[in-house]
Amino acid sequence: MSGTEQEHPHDTEDLVRLVLLTRQELGWDQEKLAASAGIPESDVARFEAHEIVPAKPLALHFLEVMGVVVQS
Repeated sequence: MSGTEQEHPHDTEDLVRLVLLTRQELGWDQEKLAASAGIPESDVARFEAHEIVPAKPLALHFLEVMGVVVQS
């Protein structure tokens, strides 16, 4: 994403939903995702509460650590 490109709110919602559903399908809790991503559990909670914008970089990192291949 370039410095002038803004993340659309619907894109953020979709990314958060994708991460949450993937996490749940894998049977991971927020603690496991946080540990795998190397970040505090509170950051996972904030991400899932839509409090981290832009969400795309963190969403892609979460998906990567859960083994989901994403082409950008």
